[in-house]
Amino acid sequence: METRTDPFYTKLSQSLIAIVLILILLREAQSIFIPLSFACLLAMLLITPCDYLEKKGIPRGIAALISLLCSLVIIVLVLYFVSSQIISFQKNLPALFKQLTDELDHIQIWIKHRFHMTSTGMRQLVNSAKDQTLSSTGSIVGSTVSSLSNTVLYAVLIPIYAFLLLLYRGLVVRFLVLSFLAQHKDKVHEILNKMRHVIKGYIVGLLIEMTIVAVLNCATFFIIGIQYALLLGVIAALLNLIPYLGIATALVISALISFTTNSPSQVLALVIALIAVHLIDSNILLPRVVGSKVRINALATILGVVVGSMIWGIPGMFLAVPIVAILKVIFDGVDSLKPWGILLGDDHDEAKVTQQKKKPFYAAVMFWKKKHQVEEELPQEKVK
Repeated sequence: METRTDPFYTKLSQSLIAIVLILILLREAQSIFIPLSFACLLAMLLITPCDYLEKKGIPRGIAALISLLCSLVIIVLVLYFVSSQIISFQKNLPALFKQLTDELDHIQIWIKHRFHMTSTGMRQLVNSAKDQTLSSTGSIVGSTVSSLSNTVLYAVLIPIYAFLLLLYRGLVVRFLVLSFLAQHKDKVHEILNKMRHVIKGYIVGLLIEMTIVAVLNCATFFIIGIQYALLLGVIAALLNLIPYLGIATALVISALISFTTNSPSQVLALVIALIAVHLIDSNILLPRVVGSKVRINALATILGVVVGSMIWGIPGMFLAVPIVAILKVIFDGVDSLKPWGILLGDDHDEAKVTQQKKKPFYAAVMFWKKKHQVEEELPQEKVK
């Protein structure tokens, strides 16, 4: 019997249609998927303490509640620290705006003398900029209010979703296993376990890395003598969670805030310090602390962050790398999707595998595994 195989362009068109439909669904239903995604990551992180408490004889619901409350206490302490720094920064906002206005006046005078602009032309340029700013104020205020309301809603929904996922995680696993054929049961369990360990290791490593980066930033800012050193150091560490784009955003925000309160030499030292800490983080901390849990190439990471920001905004930028990591685990575990996993992966993995295959020890291990597998299969043949 002849098996019908679809041509490549048919498979490609079907894949593109499916991807577009999924992206539209994620964007239109973001109020459902954003808190659910954060809750899934939090639940994956809390499965280990839940299992530990359950082994001690504590019921699953109480174990999930205790684990969730402990994590919420830590999150609240971090938010309290950041909010206290923001409140102290807010008290000095009038003086900051005054100094910023003075600096803008100096820049305006420099532009007028440098480009030989008349006072009338300069005034028209400034007034047009002010009119555009005022016209967009209403939309900015509206978006800010909506984002604040969404934040409050997410703060309520994420703990509830996380608790329910921890409570009913057995049902979720059974649903996923029964959704596939019986012969794929072991493969589904393997992919789920690998996904859990990869995400848990990635999140824990990322939190440790963020703490180290925050300490380094604050210490260097204090040495330089930057005002609001704690606030800027913590903000830069939080933005560092966004791959590649976070350091650029942190540089711009830190330079603008410190430019109005410090000397130009201190601003230059701050920029150099941020770049130095970022180099230390990307070359030393990230490989050693986060480890090889998530091996995604730079192109896939940047595209994931950009697509995440287009679909879900700032939450999408933070969720991009974990979601891409989960997709890579799924792609690597399914034979028909392995090319997509290779596309997301790193060339260093292929090089390491190639170098390992050239070593005699690798050949001896593979020979032992093959021999052991044959010895296991022989009794099965006799039974048949």
